[in-house]
Amino acid sequence: MDVPTSIRVTDLTPFSLVTLQMRVEDAKGIKFTSHAHYACNERGAVDVSSSPSLGGSFRGIFPEGLISTLDHGPEYQFKRPNVKTDQPWKIVIGAYEGHLRSENCTRPLCEVDMERHFRGPGVKRIELEGQLKGALYLPAGPGPHPAVVDMFGGSILLAEHRSSLLASRGIASLILSHMSVFPSLSFDFEHLEHAVNFLLSQPNVIPDRCGVVANCMAGAYGCLMGIHIDRVKAVYLLNAPAVANFFNIQKNGHLLVSGFAVGSQHLVFDENFVAEAHPEYIKQAFYSDQRSWIPIELTPRDTYYSINAGADDSFVAVISQNILKSRLDKVGNENYVTKVYEGSGHIIEPPYFPFLRVLFQTPWPNCGENHKGPEPNKLYLRCGGNPRDNAINQEKAWQDMRNFLTRHVRDNSPWYQTYIRDNSCTD
Repeated sequence: MDVPTSIRVTDLTPFSLVTLQMRVEDAKGIKFTSHAHYACNERGAVDVSSSPSLGGSFRGIFPEGLISTLDHGPEYQFKRPNVKTDQPWKIVIGAYEGHLRSENCTRPLCEVDMERHFRGPGVKRIELEGQLKGALYLPAGPGPHPAVVDMFGGSILLAEHRSSLLASRGIASLILSHMSVFPSLSFDFEHLEHAVNFLLSQPNVIPDRCGVVANCMAGAYGCLMGIHIDRVKAVYLLNAPAVANFFNIQKNGHLLVSGFAVGSQHLVFDENFVAEAHPEYIKQAFYSDQRSWIPIELTPRDTYYSINAGADDSFVAVISQNILKSRLDKVGNENYVTKVYEGSGHIIEPPYFPFLRVLFQTPWPNCGENHKGPEPNKLYLRCGGNPRDNAINQEKAWQDMRNFLTRHVRDNSPWYQTYIRDNSCTD
């Protein structure tokens, strides 16, 4: 799934006009489409990597355009494929004579079926039982593999695709549902300690350290793991807040950090009940309630952070990025990197995922009545960003994430270096 796809149509009439359409059903069976208008070259060919789109879902040369702009309408959010069953994501691409609207693409000149897989050969999935809610993805082969705890944001549903793809690239990944305690607003940090101990007890995993990948509100947990769990040595944050949203986080009965009460007073709703944070409201609220700030300055000096933000994040992650950075700077901790992705918003998926304009979530506490649109049980959040820049940033962020984790979890592991030395071939 994380490799590029070439789309090329040949043997058409030279200089003729053609429409390319992509169709796919998401995990809920909702049909999504995209289309682009092209002019064939003198050889009767269209190559999306070099031919500009003249209209449709996007314009210009945009190799990932068809997959990035898949859409059903503003009332639907693309549901990520269910990777539990290891079924490929099935896509249909068709070529049609003339420049057509997507709904008029009914008589293809040619069609091809394409499959995108989320789990590489030999990757194992283990369902977690007991107090841990989630799944463990183990790479093929004997290892030893670097390992991470993977956590998404404010959705109760478990998104396993990133962990599956990480395992396909040689990184054992435990996708954890930190939202399983919802609607309770109290979270026991011991769950995260147990997750790390379980992950590092696996026989084919490097046992002396692990990483964390966390985005959105899970970033608070990622930071606290870097502070309080000795064997967490690398924390990759994506659009993470500098506060603990909603949840009071406790350890052994003692409060680590107070939950920050995000509510409708911090949001702006448009006429379609789609919300985004007001930058000034968020900034004022963050700086007026510093009890909820994550004390990232307490991080041990052998733990590293990669703090990343979409420049157009609808929940202004750049503000949080600056807060986290300044707290590390105050204590002289230089073990971090930051990056701002221009043209990306709140959601930066692994490569070649459709661009999300709107995110649906269970309504937060303190949201009041403002969010109640056509479906009162959903909170509509604008993601921000644009398809073209976000597609580029997905590729960059995915490579940066894997490089960061490999360097600090595998290459910097004393245990791994000893293992390599003891198992190297000598003449």
